[in-house]
Parts: sequence; structure tokens; C-alpha cells
Amino acid sequence: MTLKKHTIPTERCGDVTVFVQGDLVNHDKKAVFLTIHDLGCNHTSFHDFVEHPAMSEIKQRSVFIHVDVPGQEDNAPDLPDGFVFPAMQDLGDAMSTVLDMLDVKFVVGLGEGAGANILARFGLAHPSRVLGLILIHPTSTVAGVMETIKDKVLPLLIPSFFYPAHPRDI
Repeated sequence: MTLKKHTIPTERCGDVTVFVQGDLVNHDKKAVFLTIHDLGCNHTSFHDFVEHPAMSEIKQRSVFIHVDVPGQEDNAPDLPDGFVFPAMQDLGDAMSTVLDMLDVKFVVGLGEGAGANILARFGLAHPSRVLGLILIHPTSTVAGVMETIKDKVLPLLIPSFFYPAHPRDI
């Protein structure tokens, strides 16, 4: 399934890079998922998840809209001096603009870490646009340095536990 890149201007977050995995034609007859990654990741983490063979049946009946948080795009340059990173609430509100530009009425949100926080805020601010939320490891506060290191290092030490070859291997 190919990815189509969109750059969507938002009022308070600047340009947001979005990748659509699947065909938005007749999207009203498919499940549409809005994914937002954790800090230090980008759209590729959810793209790889959707491309897993265990997802083949869901992938055929769905469209995935993967959002890259500003500065997390592939080969993104350093953010300029004086750049003010958008607040989590502003990022959540910007998802409404993303959906409007893609002509999508409502979604199922799928987010991890900071992405889960952004989607929770989007869901609270725009409940009529959310059919459901799948929030993985959501946090309502800023993660400390040790928690961030633990979350990034542990999967490297035990990769088969965090990313099994097949769901039955869990």
C-alpha cells in the first residue's frame, strides 16, 4: 500500500506533514484511522505496523492517515532558533484542520505516547469527529529523562517481546 504525502497548513502549528496510506476515494465506506506517533518517532512506526502481514485484512478495508509531529519528519532539518513548539492542545486542535483538508468527517484515533496525548485532546475538543480512540502508553505529564531512556532502550534489549514476528508469538 503506497503512501501519499500531504503538507497541510494549520493556524497554530504551521505546516503539518501527513501521509495517507490507502485510497481516500470512497473513504466514507471504510474505517479511517488517524495515527500520531510518540516523541523520537515518525509516521514510519505506524506504517510498518500497518504493513505487517497480520494487518492485511484490516488494511484492505481501511485508510490510515499518519501525522508527523513538526520536526519529526524523515530527514527533517533542525528546528530554527526561536521556534516555539506547538502546545499539545494546539496539535490536538490542528487534527480537525487535517481532517477538513482531506475531507474526512470522522476517524478512529491510534496514538502512542505523546501521540496518544494529542489524540486524547483532539477527542475531547472534537468528540463528533472521533468514533473511538486507541491510546497506547498515554501520558498526561512530561516524561522524565529516565522514563524516556527506559522506553527507548528496553525494546532494543528484548526486541521479540515488543515487536514479535506474529501476534501469536506474544
